[in-house]
Amino acid sequence: MSALAHSASLFVTEIFDRVASDLAMLSDRDFEIHEVHYEERVDRPVGPGSIHISFRFGIVDITGDVKHGAMLLPLPEAVSLAAYLMMQPDSAVAELRSTTEIDHTIKEAMLEVGNFVAAAGESALRAIGSRAQSVVFEGCQGVRADVRPALEYEEGSPLAVGRAQAKIAGVGPVELVVMVPRDDVLLGS
Repeated sequence: MSALAHSASLFVTEIFDRVASDLAMLSDRDFEIHEVHYEERVDRPVGPGSIHISFRFGIVDITGDVKHGAMLLPLPEAVSLAAYLMMQPDSAVAELRSTTEIDHTIKEAMLEVGNFVAAAGESALRAIGSRAQSVVFEGCQGVRADVRPALEYEEGSPLAVGRAQAKIAGVGPVELVVMVPRDDVLLGS
C-alpha cells in the first residue's frame, strides 16, 4: 500500500471514530462504528437504497486550496443525531425517524451535526499528521436513494472512500460513507 493510500485509509477510519465519539458524548447516546472498509474509486459513491444526508466539508491545504469531501448518513440517522443534540427524548426521536419532512429546528440541528463532522475531519487530519490547515463545514444536502451527492469533484479523479457499519442508540446497523479526494493533502509532514 502506498503512503498516500495508507494515509487515506487512516483518515477515513479516524473520521468515523471521531464523529462517533464526539456525537456520542454530546448526545449521551451510544454511537458504535464497526467494520470500516477502505476503497479507492474514480466516481462518487451513492447512498444505497434510501434518502441520505450529505454533510459536505472542505479540507484547506497549506496553500489555501480546498479539497472537497463528504459524509453520507441515512436520513433517519441524521434526524436522530439532530434530535439527540436538541436533547429530545427517545420517544420523540423514534417518531421523528420516520419523517421525510424536516422542520426548521431539525435543519438547524443537522447543521450542528455537520459542524461536528468537519471538526472530526480536522481532528482526524491532525491524528494522521496531515499538513492541511483546517477542515470547514460546507453545508448539507438531502440526496435521493442511489444518487451521487453533489460534490466539487472532477469526475474520474481518484477518491478515498470509507464505508462503515454504525449503530446509533442501539438502532442499526446502517452504512455510513466518507469520501475525500485521494490527494497529497492527506499525507503527513
